Amino acid sequence: MNSKYLKDAEYETYWFELQGMRKAVSKCLTLKIGMSILDVGTGWGLFAIDIAKQLKKGRIVGIDITSEAVNMARRLVRDAEVAGIVQILRIDATNLSFPDNHFHLATSFLGMRDIYMTRGEKGVRNAVAEMIRVTKPGGRVNLCITPPEDMETGDQRVAVQVEGKVFGAKSLPKKFYAEIFRDNNVVLKEPRAFYTNKKLTVDQATVELKEGIEIARKIYGKETLDFKSVWDRYGEKIKAFGYGMYSKTVMLVGEKAT
Repeated sequence: MNSKYLKDAEYETYWFELQGMRKAVSKCLTLKIGMSILDVGTGWGLFAIDIAKQLKKGRIVGIDITSEAVNMARRLVRDAEVAGIVQILRIDATNLSFPDNHFHLATSFLGMRDIYMTRGEKGVRNAVAEMIRVTKPGGRVNLCITPPEDMETGDQRVAVQVEGKVFGAKSLPKKFYAEIFRDNNVVLKEPRAFYTNKKLTVDQATVELKEGIEIARKIYGKETLDFKSVWDRYGEKIKAFGYGMYSKTVMLVGEKAT
């Protein structure tokens, strides 16, 4: 599926809107009034907010490891007037402080890549196992990821490559998560793909990469290449295909055995 370039006005709100992708995913979560939900790697809490608007009544706990993300998420939750439903906490996803069988649903929207940045592959494995542990029997674990083998177009592939190689936000294949589900008695349902049908222009990608390098260094403490080195390595591909940041995500749904 080919993506169209974002207009500059669209780019300004792209991360917040994602062309309705978060909302579309939240509508597929089989939500029920009164549910308790954990959102791992919540970032700015945007997915938790979309879930809250669908749920209307219940409890959502969004967790992230960085104080910057937690502070922003709390502000956006207040602005969205869902503070009565959504609580944002600073917690390490690899060592959750919740009891076993506590939530009806555990979710993560693109959070696994950020966990990889600070905790590596073992950290992602532990985080998913922890999500399963705190989910009630019969409950579900939903992961939105960008598996490299599922990237269909040049713009999607170059974005996943850059995010993994430059920022350390590596995307792991579906089979990695399928193994964790199987080892923890979770039945994997049929994956489902979601698209924004958009990609960044060269100028937009330049802004995104420069900001991404700064964030990786200051917030996540990553040693990254400078922008010139990144552009020397990936610039021609971005010129040829565009930069498909979050152009496609794949939702994995696992049901915990009763």
